[in-house]
Amino acid sequence: MIRAHVAALLAYVDKLDPSRAPTTQEAVLERLDAWADVLLEVEPRAPHPEGHNWDASHVVRRHVATSPYPIKPSDVSRPWYAFRADLIRRHAGTFEPRLHPEIDPDAAPGRAYFDALRGSMRAIASGEQPPVTSRAIGPVALAPETPQQAYQREELVRRMKAGHRAGREENARRLALVSRFPDLLTAMHRLPGQRMWRGSVGGNARVAAIVAEAEARAVNTLEEQHA
Repeated sequence: MIRAHVAALLAYVDKLDPSRAPTTQEAVLERLDAWADVLLEVEPRAPHPEGHNWDASHVVRRHVATSPYPIKPSDVSRPWYAFRADLIRRHAGTFEPRLHPEIDPDAAPGRAYFDALRGSMRAIASGEQPPVTSRAIGPVALAPETPQQAYQREELVRRMKAGHRAGREENARRLALVSRFPDLLTAMHRLPGQRMWRGSVGGNARVAAIVAEAEARAVNTLEEQHA
């Protein structure tokens, strides 16, 4: 979600449960920053092939109606990731050439093919494109997966896992870097929504500035050691 969507969702939370709404501008902004960071990859709405469509506001309403505890951003993100996993699980994994006329169907799979395949998976995961739930039309028996198809599927999974792993490693690197400078770590924790900062930047300019300062200090320290 973009910040405007998150702000609208929080306004709905406060409408349903006004007794727990923040009372100061600082608290409002701190909550918005925290929610925007957690819900960065969450869609406000997304279709489902069986009609069980995703709507973040419905998740909020259900939580307020059924839980005695204040709602947290993870109460919205966890159901979204479960919904997204269900969409991906339903996808047959087939490539639809008609959706990509720029790719020669007779050419050997190359970068354009894999880029299109990854783009389709991202579109399905975000709800922009419905999953292809059947490999064939009608009662035609499904053909066994060819070695090339198996390789393509495994390669896609491998690259997606590698991307997630690289993201976690980069967060750990940034956390370790900033932790070397107590004043920068303190400044980071004082930012709205960053009391439990774990290395993510998430498009936050102030977080990025502190990380950049830590990078610069680390370079200067290294140069002084070799001087």
